[in-house]
Amino acid sequence: MEKSVSVSLAIDGKTVTARRDETVLQCALRHDIFIPHLCTHPNLPPFGACRMCLVQIEGVRGFPTACTTPASEGMLVQTSTPALQDLRRRILELILLEHPSACLLCARREPCEQYRPRAEKAGRTTGCHTCNSKDTCEVRILSDQLHVVALPVPPTYRDLAVERADPFIDRDLNLCILCGRCVRICKAQHGWATIDFVGRGSRTHIGQAFGRSLREAGCRFCGSCVDVCPTGSLADRYAKWQGKPHSVTETTCAFCEAACALSLGADRQGRVVTAQGVNGAVPVCVLGRFGIPEFWNGATRLRVPQVRVGSALREAPWEEALRSAGERLSAYAGNAFALVCDTTNTLEDRYVFRRFVHDVMHSPHYIEITPDTRGVSRTALPLGVKAAIATGDLIESRQLNELELLIVQDLYPTAACERASIVFPAATFAEVDGTVVDGAGQIRPLKSAAAPPGRARPDWWIVSQLAQAMGAGGFAYESAGAIRDEIGTVNASLRIDRDEAPAPARDPRLRPTHFRGHRLDERIRGLRELACEEAVPAAVGG
Repeated sequence: MEKSVSVSLAIDGKTVTARRDETVLQCALRHDIFIPHLCTHPNLPPFGACRMCLVQIEGVRGFPTACTTPASEGMLVQTSTPALQDLRRRILELILLEHPSACLLCARREPCEQYRPRAEKAGRTTGCHTCNSKDTCEVRILSDQLHVVALPVPPTYRDLAVERADPFIDRDLNLCILCGRCVRICKAQHGWATIDFVGRGSRTHIGQAFGRSLREAGCRFCGSCVDVCPTGSLADRYAKWQGKPHSVTETTCAFCEAACALSLGADRQGRVVTAQGVNGAVPVCVLGRFGIPEFWNGATRLRVPQVRVGSALREAPWEEALRSAGERLSAYAGNAFALVCDTTNTLEDRYVFRRFVHDVMHSPHYIEITPDTRGVSRTALPLGVKAAIATGDLIESRQLNELELLIVQDLYPTAACERASIVFPAATFAEVDGTVVDGAGQIRPLKSAAAPPGRARPDWWIVSQLAQAMGAGGFAYESAGAIRDEIGTVNASLRIDRDEAPAPARDPRLRPTHFRGHRLDERIRGLRELACEEAVPAAVGG
């Protein structure tokens, strides 16, 4: 007989329906019935190690783990009886014997956290007040829910140094509870584990075989292990002291044509501080996971318009910079003008660029570059071009000195900016609304997750304002949405469901090295330790 698609059972007296092959824990959580758990994660198979999800099932001896028990027809489940709560509390107390717990048990915790809500930066975590994961620690949350107020014996502090030898990730084994999430997510997503349980008994810890570094062990630096860690033992080095994001926005990564769906977290100042894949079951590459906050928040980001006065670029208001650009460009209408961009610009940007070139400058030289697999975009200008707008360092260096007028819209200073008469600060994909096209030809959405720095603006806004400064009509767009309406762009959707990880997530050697003409390892320090030509070791033991 064919197995039923669903079964009916009762959890805490509430009749619910479980899907085929669903566990008791999965069924309960889907129906908003909370069962404490630590080693379980939505993107991992059942493990049953922490024992926090113990339940009582009528007719079943003992206390089975909800995360490994399949839901079955007519099952009667109790999740929060006094006996279960007491048992979970005792288990958590044992876990806390080797986890910094002073703040969890402190009688002065409430006033302390009232006046010190943010964790203090410290080289080593000795309690919640110095823990980078204070706002999200699952052990801390459970200790509150289970009312843990004391430990059965004095705790032991491991006094281990924080491991910082590898890029992007800090590992503090003083916080580790050996839940195994990091080990299992690596095996589940990549087919083999860079990290594993090392040692036996009280010496068991998470590490690499033979004392190798993460790089030597073949880590892809996808960050999935950091994302599933419940305690902050594994931490994003750049974001660890930023705290819980104030807002989270789902958008598309435009570093390469894979166009992964990302959740970008921003702080109260509107800066991107975290990045994770929307689909946690499939890893993203090192750029998507760790590169975006550092790249977007660089100290040398262009923040204000600049106009060259003599030999130096001077800050100018937008109105003055646009007026100056328009006046100078007027003399180069026709074949003497070109606009150069690449396909990392949004469809809305490129539509406005094309209209500006054809309708305002009456030029045939709209040049759109498709970056190569490394993200490199570089082109030569047509013969006779004397003035150009470039949305990055995209023009052959030998031709820059031949131009009489160069206007650059960019994120960071480059050699092109040094030659430019006018420099406009541009916003880009984490800071703008719009659409892009992925490698499969599908339209993907961009949603602004952060505020552009200073007076930076989207590329479409800059060019449309320039067109209006030159007296052109039809460029008074109020938003990227208004441009989409004019283009007739169909609805875009995030690329969430995919059969396998993108190539750069499987092999860091395949990651892009450039974006809009910029070398990424000049802006993202950890990439300097991950050379693209560095071979990833073959899997050991399958």
